[in-house]
Amino acid sequence: MIVDSHIHWPVGANDDPAPFLKVLDRYGTDRAVVSGWEVFLRPGSVAMWNDRLAGFCRRSGGRLVPLATFYLADGEAAVREARRSLEELGARGFKYHPWLQGENIFCETMYEVCRLAGRFHAPILFHDGTPVYSLSSQIAVLAGLFPKTLFILGHGGILHFWEEALEAARQYPNIHIALCGQHPWAMQAACDKLPPTRLLWGSDYVGPGAEEFIAYRRGLFDRLALSRDVRAAILGENPKRLFRLEE
Repeated sequence: MIVDSHIHWPVGANDDPAPFLKVLDRYGTDRAVVSGWEVFLRPGSVAMWNDRLAGFCRRSGGRLVPLATFYLADGEAAVREARRSLEELGARGFKYHPWLQGENIFCETMYEVCRLAGRFHAPILFHDGTPVYSLSSQIAVLAGLFPKTLFILGHGGILHFWEEALEAARQYPNIHIALCGQHPWAMQAACDKLPPTRLLWGSDYVGPGAEEFIAYRRGLFDRLALSRDVRAAILGENPKRLFRLEE
């Protein structure tokens, strides 16, 4: 099984998942853990976009599961929306983009969401690797504060902060790294230095017209020096476990 653990779709224009599923089929991807796109630019309410994403995924025949989001500026309303997404919408975790959303993660609202995510065994997938709000080391501080919560570095430091991401994962066993956006040297280093159970693969595909994201990042992964078992764990077994895809 191949699961794309870091992928997006614009759910505002079309609520039919068939075109998205056809893209996955072309690249042999069985399932995907999907984040919205428009919600990060915040036109309208966050709840509306979480609802649309959840409905989109429900119509996929079980192949797509949603990651909800929230805005820290909403305070307690953000925590309520996070809980609603888990309890009512079927979200399997959260995607949070501190850099694009323009929020500092060190606040009581984020701490409450982390506590909530820990109770629900719901991972928080962060965009990481871009200053000033999205450094891997900043997310590592949260991992230290909330050891029962699962954190995923969505880009493993991207191109310039990959060593920082590896050190964060080395120090905190509740940090996982997505092989999604790094250069091949960094991807191989992550595979060589971390337990294979702590790694995922993702394309960061952002919707129509961007299929090269999937082709390029799958190609980088396919060229890594990995055993068959490790490859299978990264592509399928780990995301199935982390996002509870068998539930």
